[in-house]
Amino acid sequence: MTPTDQRAPAGVAMERAPCEICGAASPEPVAWRRDLFLGGDTIYTMNRCPGCGVVYQYPRPSAATIHLLYPSEEYPEYVAGLHTVGRLRRAVRRYGLRKRCRRVTRYVDGGRMVDVGCSTGDFIWEMSRQPGWAALGIDISLAAVAYARDQLGVTGAVGVLNAAPLPDGSLDAITMWNVFEHVYDPRTVIAEAARLLRPGGVLVITHPNLDSLDRRLFGHTWIGYELPRHIYLYPSELLRALMAEYGLHEVERTCLYGSWGATMTSLMFLVEGRLGRGRASALVRRALFSLPSQLLTAPYFLLIDRLRLGSNITAVFRR
Repeated sequence: MTPTDQRAPAGVAMERAPCEICGAASPEPVAWRRDLFLGGDTIYTMNRCPGCGVVYQYPRPSAATIHLLYPSEEYPEYVAGLHTVGRLRRAVRRYGLRKRCRRVTRYVDGGRMVDVGCSTGDFIWEMSRQPGWAALGIDISLAAVAYARDQLGVTGAVGVLNAAPLPDGSLDAITMWNVFEHVYDPRTVIAEAARLLRPGGVLVITHPNLDSLDRRLFGHTWIGYELPRHIYLYPSELLRALMAEYGLHEVERTCLYGSWGATMTSLMFLVEGRLGRGRASALVRRALFSLPSQLLTAPYFLLIDRLRLGSNITAVFRR
């Protein structure tokens, strides 16, 4: 496997775009691998920009064809709707969703908000239950938006933020949970978020943590790279400075959720790389993702989250 082997899957166009943050060319490879979720022979590469330090995919699938790499019936990162799981899992999920809600409500008392990349609408459903909030979800998946509307009764729309027909200063909050790393032309998206937020409104973004311990431990198989679907990964300092250019100032940065699941997934990538995807790997997966595993490792993950070394980091920016 080499970082230069770029045979694209059928129908997917690969493009060599310069850094959309600073315009620099000649990126330096830092990680490369096949699609560890969906398989295939294509090798994708993450590179560091020599100009601003952002890590981005180069070459990358074009914006017009990357949807071919998101088959919802196979992609394990899609989460089943909240109301399709058992009572215990539902309670655990709702606890996590309420933690997300508090990232918004601790800074803004109420108003209108948009969740970008809302998927099946669980967060919008939970946020709509908070006093004084009206929530809308946006997602590129027609099936996900339909589920959110039909099963949860929440308001959803198919599309992307920078095509939403909303007036200036019309929103009190915008959230992007594990979405911003998938975004093309990030400056346009940030500018649109700044336009839509009223003064005092907040933008909440969860994104892969380049400073995480997992990145150092797992290298090329770190879940945060998630090739080929992750387009840009941001050092926290760069993201803070980039947001400030558009009048969005960081007020909080924390490892809010997801460290355990991210670590176990990265570990499974290593296991499957050695054992393949047979019965032995399935047994290891069952053990790793079990409740006893989660309980036994809880002190470790509490510590790395406190140190902001988890695989995901959540930043809150105020307009």
